Amino acid sequence: MAKGEGDDHHRGPRGEPVFLLPPLVTVLVGAMIVLVVLRSFLSPAADQDFVYAFGFVPDRYAAGGGWIDYPGGGGALAWTFLTYAFLHEGWAHLLINAAMLAALARPVLERTGSARFLAFFVAVTVGGALGHLAVAWGSEAPMIGASGAVSGLLGALLRFVFRPGWLPAGGVVESLKEPRVRGVIAALVVMNVALVVFGTGLVGGVGGSVAWGAHLGGFLVGFLGFSWFEAPRPRW
Repeated sequence: MAKGEGDDHHRGPRGEPVFLLPPLVTVLVGAMIVLVVLRSFLSPAADQDFVYAFGFVPDRYAAGGGWIDYPGGGGALAWTFLTYAFLHEGWAHLLINAAMLAALARPVLERTGSARFLAFFVAVTVGGALGHLAVAWGSEAPMIGASGAVSGLLGALLRFVFRPGWLPAGGVVESLKEPRVRGVIAALVVMNVALVVFGTGLVGGVGGSVAWGAHLGGFLVGFLGFSWFEAPRPRW
């Protein structure tokens, strides 16, 4: 993506085929897989405690000192801003997010390098949690899943994917002038409205609610803030 037609680097860093995941992305997806497997060995009660300890629960912050009643205690007030993204409600949920993560991460990683990508991943994941916190204040339901981070990656991609060659990411206003960028954003809005109305059954889920605030928060951080993470030149 975002390379000239004659670019010899189309096979990716060090010439590996494009279908091979970069090591950092492999580690991230692998951690998500390990956690799904791990949870399958827990009893229902233990699994519920695990999800509440590492999922993002808005009520932790709305209830004042009530956070002490949740598994994870005070530490979960901090670490769940990140750890929720590595938990998924079964294999279908994981595979959807992992596939999107794998597809979107590589072009962003090529623009950032590993260290900056990791910082970016943390930023969009936290942004997703903040977005969910803003729209679901006081909710006692734990939010889990990497869709906020995936939305952030998509937001970053829109800053450069339609630019010719290896130009730096366009500015926010400049990017919004591109009709294809506006089209993708409009499609995302429609998709999220549909998911809110009809639930996750539209994408193979069990019809549960969708944390659209996390999608919004992650996307905004990725789209508005990508230039802070982009490396000065391509990393091969």
